[in-house]
Amino acid sequence: MLCDKLQTERLIIRPLDQNLIDEMGTEYNQHQRFFQHLQKLAIDPTLKGWDAWIVQLKNGTYIGDIGFKGKPNQYQEIEVGYGFEEAYRGQGYATESVGALISYVRSINPELTIKAECLKENKASIRVLEKLGFRQIHQDEVMYYWTQ
Repeated sequence: MLCDKLQTERLIIRPLDQNLIDEMGTEYNQHQRFFQHLQKLAIDPTLKGWDAWIVQLKNGTYIGDIGFKGKPNQYQEIEVGYGFEEAYRGQGYATESVGALISYVRSINPELTIKAECLKENKASIRVLEKLGFRQIHQDEVMYYWTQ
């Protein structure tokens, strides 16, 4: 199991679970995306840390979520993803939080290959991936595919 909290200069990053949702307040209990993650965790508690992580400012304000799309596969590959509330985009929070999460998982498993994909028109996401040292390995009509 991965750790229960990462901290950066500006952020607290915690793996999603029911306790965290309860702590954040009732409006997050009803968030469909969080509910789906909680259902997966109920089926397989060992997914905690390999699924969604909540990103908060140091004062506890929710600003987005990041994470992986499951545990590493047989080739030691995982896919990272992220999304931030509109008011908190363009301020470096994605780069800071995703970078911290990648550094952490690499510290416990240096053999991991981390993958990502993003829409071609998502210039902000492309910048985040480039800043984090990802390189584009493939593209199709709609998406860019990246690895680190």
